Amino acid sequence: MIAITDLTFPDTANPALLLFEALYIGVAIALLLASSRVKSEWVKATLASFGLAILGLRLLAVIPSWWLYFADQKLGWHPCPCPSTMKFFLFKLRDVVAIVAFSIPFGGFVMVPYYLQKHRRRLRSESESRPTGGYR
Repeated sequence: MIAITDLTFPDTANPALLLFEALYIGVAIALLLASSRVKSEWVKATLASFGLAILGLRLLAVIPSWWLYFADQKLGWHPCPCPSTMKFFLFKLRDVVAIVAFSIPFGGFVMVPYYLQKHRRRLRSESESRPTGGYR
């Protein structure tokens, strides 16, 4: 019987793992494109929500986390007890890159729906945009 005592993954910062992320993002984009061509509103909403969920998870969590592992393990940009100024700034640069890698998709997830809503409101006249209530 083999005892599993070490549950760490030694090479989580492998750049080849980004190929899988590109595949996931491609699937998410395909789902979003498929949702724009479907006639049924429920199917359209389901496909779009799956695509957005995949994009959100990958762009907001997995890729910034991968960058932190990569910078720590492969580039050596981790905190060091030595009084090196260069090491300190590399450690801070690692965090800044992670913040940018998170902030750009987050801003997109906030601003794209806002602009789509404004664009849709402009396409309709204001008389059509008033709530009518109920089901059709």
